[in-house]
Amino acid sequence: MNGVLLAILFLFLPASSVADDLFDIKPVADGVYAAIAKPTYKVNCNAAIIFLDDVVLVVDTHSKPSAARALIEQIKKLTPKPVKFVVNTHFHWDHYQGNEAYPSSWPAGVEIISSEATRTSIEQRGIPRVKHEILTMPAEIEQLRADLHKASTPEQRASIQKDISEAEGYLAELKSMQITLPTMTFDHSLILHRKSRTVEILWLGRAHTDGDVFVFLPKEKVLVTGDALHGWTPYMGDSYPYDWIKTLDVAEKLDFDYVIAGHGDVMRDKQKFELWKQYFGDLLEQTAAAYADGATLDQAKKRVSDYLISKYADRFDPNFPKSVGSNVVKAYQVTAFAP
Repeated sequence: MNGVLLAILFLFLPASSVADDLFDIKPVADGVYAAIAKPTYKVNCNAAIIFLDDVVLVVDTHSKPSAARALIEQIKKLTPKPVKFVVNTHFHWDHYQGNEAYPSSWPAGVEIISSEATRTSIEQRGIPRVKHEILTMPAEIEQLRADLHKASTPEQRASIQKDISEAEGYLAELKSMQITLPTMTFDHSLILHRKSRTVEILWLGRAHTDGDVFVFLPKEKVLVTGDALHGWTPYMGDSYPYDWIKTLDVAEKLDFDYVIAGHGDVMRDKQKFELWKQYFGDLLEQTAAAYADGATLDQAKKRVSDYLISKYADRFDPNFPKSVGSNVVKAYQVTAFAP
């Protein structure tokens, strides 16, 4: 069966069967669940599912509407309550591109909440990036097909064929996707008071992007962080590194026991906060020192990456050695071109 047919079949699979392949639902507190995204060719983010009195709040909507619909089917297995509130933690594609699935599933009304900065960033940067990806995805798929021809084992061929199918399905969704913007925004905080629980949606400062929000459940001591903190190597392309350290410090002072992050498993305690702050500090300090010594970008990338890999490779995910170089580039740019 060729990749196009597989992609079409994938799009028309029952949502419940897709859901079982995309998310593991893990209870975190009474009426609070983490939907942990399983690996896919185009990554999905995690989600938080929070029951309120008679409605549900969901944090983040993944990279595509089909993933959001898949999670919706799992939510319906947990509760008959409708989703009333959706929070976008920031403007990156894998956290908001599934927005359209929620109003279409509950036409009576769904409020999509974000910081004002995130809504603006979706309009000004997110939408152009979607259009750019529609143009570049065909070349990416062709490269996968070339890789398929070079594959030497049945396992490799099966893995690459799966990637091709998922990539073609993703491109088809991009072409038909209706960008759905947040309908409710705020500057610093928005608090939902319900009999069952209080939900604090907080902008604590610039970090991974200019609009990151944290969702905090003070009674249950659960913090949802988006990509301001997660289980993988930080992506820093749209970040504000010095502010990020300060924002993590503010967030860490909240009283929580569990963290539902944007990627990776549910975390306990605050050790990851300390790790990320230390990592960012070393990254910025070492890169600034290399720049002061006259190192070019390539020289600094090599020098600082070697230092960080020796110190942190066993404390982050296995892809850290491949990912750290782009972080050094960001730190170099911040040092060299800061106003």
